[in-house]
Amino acid sequence: MTIGIDHMMAPGFSPVFGFAGLAAQFAWPFFRKRDAILTVQLGAACSYATSYALMGQKTATAVCLLGAIQTTVALLAGDRAWLSRLGYAFLPVVLTVGAVTYSGLPTLLAVAACCLVMIGRMQQDTLRMRGIQLTASPFGAAHDLFVGAWPNLMGAVVSFVIAFTAFRRELRESRQHRHPA
Repeated sequence: MTIGIDHMMAPGFSPVFGFAGLAAQFAWPFFRKRDAILTVQLGAACSYATSYALMGQKTATAVCLLGAIQTTVALLAGDRAWLSRLGYAFLPVVLTVGAVTYSGLPTLLAVAACCLVMIGRMQQDTLRMRGIQLTASPFGAAHDLFVGAWPNLMGAVVSFVIAFTAFRRELRESRQHRHPA
């Protein structure tokens, strides 16, 4: 028996894509290289966008897709800071999408989380990137709780714990590197 694309795109398949995003969200904090982190985050953004689309969450879908595009720009920019700054141009687009798809508190939470993650992605330094992206976690988790996106919420919470641990590790290594014992 095969499952057709029509069946996979049914609202009941939202958790499948949510769990795919969850897997990617669990994985990215373990990576140390910026390109690897961004690549795994790209997979999470695409998976979550599909999950939210199947749930009918227009703002969350749109900001995840914008995040995926911005992540691609960040990956292509590499170490070229001038090209990396192009990613900041996505912030007003996210705000506009939020205004056009406004549906109350879920919109505000999704837009806040997306903007903070986007600002984090534009950082060349992984410690700064992790720190800024950690600030997005409460907004993303609150959004997922509010709209009932349970796999996505699990991803937000567990990813926060893993990312916070990685952030502390990198902070400690950075301090040791600057001030050897």
